[in-house]
Amino acid sequence: MNSGNSTHERYVRYLPWLFTISFILITFLPRSLDDTMFMDGLAYASIARNMALGIGSFWQPFFANSFWLPYDNGPFFFGHPPLQFGLQSILFRIMGDSIAVENIYNLIVLIISVFLIVKIWRKLFQETPDRAKYAWLPVLCWYAIVTVYYSIPNNFLDSTMAIFCLLSCYFQLSFFKSKTFDLTKSFIFPVLAGICIVLACLTKGPVGLYPLAFSIIYVVVYDHSIAKAGVKVTAIVLGTFAAVFGLVLLYQPAYVFLKTYFQGQVVQALLQKREKAGEGLMGHFYLVKELLRNVYPHLAMLTGLYFISASYNIKTSISKETARICQLTLLVAGSAILPMLVSIKQYPHYLLPSLPFVAIFFAALFVEKVHALTLIKTKLAVAGFAIATVCCWTFTVIKLRNLEHNEMAANAKEIKHYVARASTIGICQNLYHDADIHTYLQRYHSLSLTTKTENAKYVFADANCLSSFDLTKDKVVPLEHHYFLVIKNQRARDHHAVYH
Repeated sequence: MNSGNSTHERYVRYLPWLFTISFILITFLPRSLDDTMFMDGLAYASIARNMALGIGSFWQPFFANSFWLPYDNGPFFFGHPPLQFGLQSILFRIMGDSIAVENIYNLIVLIISVFLIVKIWRKLFQETPDRAKYAWLPVLCWYAIVTVYYSIPNNFLDSTMAIFCLLSCYFQLSFFKSKTFDLTKSFIFPVLAGICIVLACLTKGPVGLYPLAFSIIYVVVYDHSIAKAGVKVTAIVLGTFAAVFGLVLLYQPAYVFLKTYFQGQVVQALLQKREKAGEGLMGHFYLVKELLRNVYPHLAMLTGLYFISASYNIKTSISKETARICQLTLLVAGSAILPMLVSIKQYPHYLLPSLPFVAIFFAALFVEKVHALTLIKTKLAVAGFAIATVCCWTFTVIKLRNLEHNEMAANAKEIKHYVARASTIGICQNLYHDADIHTYLQRYHSLSLTTKTENAKYVFADANCLSSFDLTKDKVVPLEHHYFLVIKNQRARDHHAVYH
């Protein structure tokens, strides 16, 4: 009997991790193998590829000679800081211009994110090892968030920024968990935390500042008597950030880029002159609405867990330590989200830096009952995780056998047969502001677009503007989704070639 119990206990240790990894792969694996990526991720990969090829530079990133938005049309792309472009360009230099680059980069981001969530969970629960071993739970809660499993395979800057923010919080947490509070011996932790905030800001801007609040939040939640240490840690983190960022600004190309970025992106967003999530007061609360939409499954799981526990007459209450962890993570997540509400330029993936802490919050709410259930109903838990793992792989195989087809990626590949790489082609005026056209054509064939079609040999068109061409002289190549490539005067050239 003891041998059987120990076997089940081993299964309970490893099966949840197998299930969690299998759950992640349901969406991550198919999305890494198809040609579908959100236009932002395609644009960022294009910039990184260009940087690797020497087109543009770290402080003068270059997307194309055209851009779909009425802003960011300068000689270089100043819409976001360049750190992710620089990091990704290293992979392009190693691997060449392959679509695999951004997918491998996304995999690296995923692995590092999981690793840091696990490290923070174990550090938070280091006084209660029986809870620390449930590190798979916050990872599962994290990837079960819609915005996470949509965004991670899409090459968003927010995913990379989230890593640096997590690292900063982890270093500060490590200082407090060391219990010495001796900054002469442990000053390296707040210094590293400050450097990570610089890296976060160089990835996606001021949103990366929220870890500055971590130490003060920790003191408020855990122990007011260490307030002095909390203030000192915050001062060192802030001082390190200011010193390192100041050194960056002393470099003239960095200063020019960051000044242009701040004036063109941050200031204009605050003045409501860029993209908008909505109008009026409610436009400021778009992210709050998105957060609630993201955690509906977690609230349902929590309710279900309470019903299951009640049916087995399992009565557990949240311990004082777990309650503190819930408070800490909720406040840290809030410190990341609340400053963004100042602007009405908001998108769901802006939540990414806060979502690891949202996940840890829910995992902490779950962990007491999950622990009790696995202890009392070990065989049932083993069977449940095994069945769930098989279901995950069933869904994954089905999705792999039915990979999503992307028409614009197919169009870009078809155009390769006619147009030389890195050319500028015409595009009908009514299509110019379609971001997918710009990003797919640039990413797959380095093409720029112009609405000055009169001098263009090739024009990307749809049925609405096809009538503006002379179809007796121009050749029309049908593309997918009712698009066309018009080759100007090609019929006349073909006719001439036949008679000569």
